Amino acid sequence: MRLVLILVLAIIVALSINSYAQNWYVAISSNQVSIVVSPTNSTYILNVIGEARCCVYAEVYELTYQPLINELANLAQRGVEVYVVLSGNVYGGIPKEEYSAVNELISSGAHVSFNYGYDYVHSKVFVVDNETVIIGSINPTYYGFERDLGIDLVIENSSIAQVFAEIILTDYHNESITQINYPGIVVSPINSAEYLEDLLSQPGTLYMAMEELYPSSGMYGLILTHSDRLILVGQHTENEEAVSELNAVMIKDLTAKAIVIGDYVYVGSVNLDYNSLNHNRELGIIIENPQIAQEITTIIQQWYNENNTQNQQTTPQVNYATPTQTLLLLILIIIIIYMLRYTLRPRRRRRMPRL
Repeated sequence: MRLVLILVLAIIVALSINSYAQNWYVAISSNQVSIVVSPTNSTYILNVIGEARCCVYAEVYELTYQPLINELANLAQRGVEVYVVLSGNVYGGIPKEEYSAVNELISSGAHVSFNYGYDYVHSKVFVVDNETVIIGSINPTYYGFERDLGIDLVIENSSIAQVFAEIILTDYHNESITQINYPGIVVSPINSAEYLEDLLSQPGTLYMAMEELYPSSGMYGLILTHSDRLILVGQHTENEEAVSELNAVMIKDLTAKAIVIGDYVYVGSVNLDYNSLNHNRELGIIIENPQIAQEITTIIQQWYNENNTQNQQTTPQVNYATPTQTLLLLILIIIIIYMLRYTLRPRRRRRMPRL
């Protein structure tokens, strides 16, 4: 009897541990996910949004990309519900183009709200028909679609889409959310630090494309545990020495926020800095899928190799002479000087003998 009781308790503990282990990611099949990489195929986002039948919910930091603005306005004119949440705070101020976009959207029947509840609403998320979510780091601006290096996931999953739709509509009304009851959905400032710590604690080679690599995130120690198996690209840092220690390659136009360890993939808007984790509204997702993990690994590896090679090519090559070469050069110079002196020295005229 005692043995049976022990076995039952062991099973309960094992199930509890397994339940906790799966708390920070969601398993998704490959046929539910498409990968968007800007600027290569970022227009795919327009195609997905343009197929909306009933509703589109969007939460973005800035909205100035005119083709997307036109698409949303056309949808609203056709009777599709369009809700857009924008950051009330923008670094450098809200651009004039965005005010123009807001007027165009409202005139077309769309609903637009500025959220002031966070330092920045830094999300880049679209929900289409409560069935599809587009999430990642591609800003709906000219540079975001046409120039920057970003990664988005297009996920066809109604359960996940509805969770993000609820978050966006809550932010639209400038209300607050205290918890997320769905595994793998990363939300700052609710659970992003905890989820990313869990991800970075996993064993294996770490592939990371992260726009901001700041020690203030508190994640550097976890990253360093992968130092012997680490491929890392970034753009901004507050500590060049720390980035050098991580052997990171810094890329000018990188906006991606993506992490791959094993079969686990994070994609979203959360940067590795303190404000992004604790004071912004940021949205992302952690999934388990070996095929998607391999594809994003390939993208990060390609960025790393291309820019690492360019850095090596642009570094001037300095060739220092060996001691033997220096000695031979010195002898050659002495010979040349001697020959020049001999050649240019005026010759004495011979006197004619007297008769």
